Amino acid sequence: MEKKLLLAIDGSKNSLMALDYVQQLFQMCPEIILVLFHALPPTPPVYQDSSPLDPVSQKYLRQLKERHQKAIEEILIKTKKDLLKKGWSESQIKILSREQRGGLAREILFEAKKEMVDAVIIGRRGLGKIEEMYLGSVSNQVIQGAKDIPIWIVGGKVKPSRILVAVDGSENSLRSVDHLSFILGACRQEEMQILLLHVWPGLINLSGLMIVPDLSSLSYSEKKYEKAITPYLDQCEEILREAGISPGRIQRKICLKCSDIGKAILSEADEGHYGTIVVGRRGISKAKEFFLGSVSNKIVQQAGNKAVWIVG
Repeated sequence: MEKKLLLAIDGSKNSLMALDYVQQLFQMCPEIILVLFHALPPTPPVYQDSSPLDPVSQKYLRQLKERHQKAIEEILIKTKKDLLKKGWSESQIKILSREQRGGLAREILFEAKKEMVDAVIIGRRGLGKIEEMYLGSVSNQVIQGAKDIPIWIVGGKVKPSRILVAVDGSENSLRSVDHLSFILGACRQEEMQILLLHVWPGLINLSGLMIVPDLSSLSYSEKKYEKAITPYLDQCEEILREAGISPGRIQRKICLKCSDIGKAILSEADEGHYGTIVVGRRGISKAKEFFLGSVSNKIVQQAGNKAVWIVG
């Protein structure tokens, strides 16, 4: 089955690292279609405010657009040539560019919906330190605006062969596993390893916006909890197996009484050398959405040189 991904590319070091991540993950995967997308800079206000009848303004505007178009076409064409040299076919690569009209994040999401892609991939940062704050906000806007489209944030030079999937026992979390299985169904690399990680906060509960001790958990033993969550982990593993991922490439782990869920996930990713973290956008219920949303946000912000997939 065809899988279509949109990669926002601007020629920066970080967007090229995101491209390298995709290339490594999908070597020799003919089912993958990669859309290389760039949004041209918007027309400067000075030209927007100029009279359309002013020939001098219109001349400079045309020249500016032509320079921008030529520069990005060179980047996109070079990127496509590099992919072809690495074994990708012409039919797997599509090039798109358009002038920004409503902000970069909006343009990325507009094209993603129009192309009906299965995921959007963006670099964590852009061209340089000066633009880091701006492009960081673009990443956040894309994540917030993509209600039903998985977003992959690539934080640097990532080795994608080890993947950690954070699962919390919810239907939304199962969507993360399902998305991963759907994507990996096209790339059965023997060196790939997947960890299903479940973090149990233990004696904490969410009360409004405060975390308070949950005394009702005192009688709930760790063994009973492990027994209760095992069928869910079995279900997650079965989804991966049905996609053709061999049992030997799937592991599972339960972190008991880890009060800081985000920290536990990040620590496990560091210690296990996992380059990719897959996490759901929402959790068990609407009441806990604020809390679990803050966990995924923490992971995105602190993952460093890793790729983070936000699903659901």
